[in-house]
Amino acid sequence: METIAQRIQRHQAFWDRTPVERPLIGFRIGDYLFANKFQAALPLLKEGKMITPDMLDVDDFLADYDRMYVQSLEIDQDAFWTAAPFTAIPWMEAMLGCEIRASEASFTSKPWLNDLADLDQVQLNEAHNPWLAKYLEFVEKLTVHSQGRYPVGQPILRGTSDMLGALRGQTNLVFDYIDHPDAIQQLAQKLTHIFRQVVQKHRETTTAFQGGYAMGFYHLWCPGPCLWFQDDLVALLSPALYRKYFYEMNVQMCQGYEYTLCHLHPTSFFILDDLLQIEGLKTIQINKDLGGPSIAEMLPEFQKVLRKKRLVIWGDLDQTDLELILVELPYEGLYVHIVAPTVAEAQHLRQFIETKEKRA
Repeated sequence: METIAQRIQRHQAFWDRTPVERPLIGFRIGDYLFANKFQAALPLLKEGKMITPDMLDVDDFLADYDRMYVQSLEIDQDAFWTAAPFTAIPWMEAMLGCEIRASEASFTSKPWLNDLADLDQVQLNEAHNPWLAKYLEFVEKLTVHSQGRYPVGQPILRGTSDMLGALRGQTNLVFDYIDHPDAIQQLAQKLTHIFRQVVQKHRETTTAFQGGYAMGFYHLWCPGPCLWFQDDLVALLSPALYRKYFYEMNVQMCQGYEYTLCHLHPTSFFILDDLLQIEGLKTIQINKDLGGPSIAEMLPEFQKVLRKKRLVIWGDLDQTDLELILVELPYEGLYVHIVAPTVAEAQHLRQFIETKEKRA
């Protein structure tokens, strides 16, 4: 098991894209569902149940976080397990006024902005937003509770297109950029600012960990303040609409942060070349999606990213996937984050990687 100093050194090498004998390695134990991993959330997972922030008692969640942290220590990995406000909640949607309802497996939001003439109603009042207050309560209490054992990072907070879709509905989003481009872009600008406002409040509420911060969900340590985002709903738009309206939003999202990451699904590979042109975007994370293209099929995209930026490959990776990655890709700036069903399987895959580290 490597020391904390050695793990920090490996993360620094990732950011510096210096030569290493193997990629950065991290594990998530479980599957692609997040809500049912917390015992404290199980009473909320009832079909159609309306969720309000007062239903989330942060203190009730702390034992779950400790359990996951201890579990992470059973695996020899580079990643620093990172706590984050309960990831299953669609936080940004809730802060923006969307109604949150539960199902038996997750939580979803309901669009409410039926008329773009009402976009002035979209705002984030820091002093009087109960969902923002609950989010920051998670950040503050987790920071105190961790006692320096683990960092507290940003969970899934979506991105500009996803927030637009949450407020307007996905069908309306597509037509808005044809019928009301000026109004929808004004809203997009506002939402980008609000997103960055929330990330800034998060950073001000937590403390540094080992001289840096960490990206929640990916458990990626950074030498300084960091931000990550996703724009999954650009997959509904054309390349021309992305370049005309969303590219600049992605540029703005990264401004002021030296350590940045954009989450990307294969369905949005058509924007990859554009993302690679954003100087402020340091890392691109690509999913191995259920039912999506294989690791072998995505190798050209992986190689393209690694020629210019850092790459995080995330998903249910098996030995065949890992062998392809270890043989076909350069290791500089590469982080492999594996979703493993059990600790035993994670240990098995870590052992497999270790046997491949002899490659020059």
